Amino acid sequence: MSQPLLKFGSISLAPATIYSKTSNRDAFIQVRASYVQGTNTATVYEDRSGYFGSASIQVGYDLSSVGEVTTPVGITGWDPNTKVITFDGVAEATKNGITKINIPEGMLFIESASFEKIGGGTLNPPNTFRDVTGSLDSEYDSSNLKWGVIGQLASTSSITIPQTGMYSQYEITSFSSRTGTSQADIFLTASNTISAFIEPNGYSLASDAGISSLLLSEISSGLMSIAGSGDIAGNQSLGLAAYQTAVASTLSPLVNGGGSGAGFPFSGSAHITGSLIVTGSTEFLKDPGSNEDFFLIKSGSFSSLKMNRQGIPVFGNFTSTPDPVAGGLIFSASSFYAGLE
Repeated sequence: MSQPLLKFGSISLAPATIYSKTSNRDAFIQVRASYVQGTNTATVYEDRSGYFGSASIQVGYDLSSVGEVTTPVGITGWDPNTKVITFDGVAEATKNGITKINIPEGMLFIESASFEKIGGGTLNPPNTFRDVTGSLDSEYDSSNLKWGVIGQLASTSSITIPQTGMYSQYEITSFSSRTGTSQADIFLTASNTISAFIEPNGYSLASDAGISSLLLSEISSGLMSIAGSGDIAGNQSLGLAAYQTAVASTLSPLVNGGGSGAGFPFSGSAHITGSLIVTGSTEFLKDPGSNEDFFLIKSGSFSSLKMNRQGIPVFGNFTSTPDPVAGGLIFSASSFYAGLE
């Protein structure tokens, strides 16, 4: 049987712009809106040239407007028909003002990302951005693996200066637009459930002024591909960054028994398909507070041997005697039968 492979490529940031809570802040969406003091709504009446406009507004983004909503607040509602924004707060004054709308923490938007694949083709996908979908895109097939990127981190206080040896993973959630097959605007998110995708406090993906490329990869159980420098549009450090996150978030807990119970020592229920080989002594310790039977050997629904709650071995009652086996021992119809040579 063929082994599954993680497809991968690269994203060039040479013509791109990264928008986040810290990268290019206040340069993402800008509109002119009217406010009424004491209310929690604003009505957009004009998009500002040179920025994304009201068509890009989404619930969950941050909003601020000097003099009206000076401290950024979250957008809780948006009606594209009436152009009314509902936000988590109240207006400080009744006036019109320039409103700046930014992406919230843990979310990224890359404008004009360029696809790159060394040696790509129909036999070695992905060949273009058409082979990649976001996990929230309508064409995404949930039976397929999700896609993500790996990039170098920077301190949020110095977002243009990438930190050596620090990387993070992000899931591609959607493509907002595509230009041809090799350029696109992409939304990404740092997951708050998978440890490998949790953005470290005080850090975010470095801005496009500090990094030039990202590793693009399928995601399997929170893990991404590693690659040689000759296989990606980036250096060897970027190619091996997925291993760094894998060791910290997955492999180390597996070996040391940390995390959610995937490693050893192990507590709880486990289902093993295949063979289990144990080298060395093995102890099975019964929970003294349990009244359940212990150590069951079953064939289908029939238990041929078990250890009851008092520690007594109990043989199952065979309703018909099986073929004799030398050295075998069974219990049937109130009698024990031993297999002899």
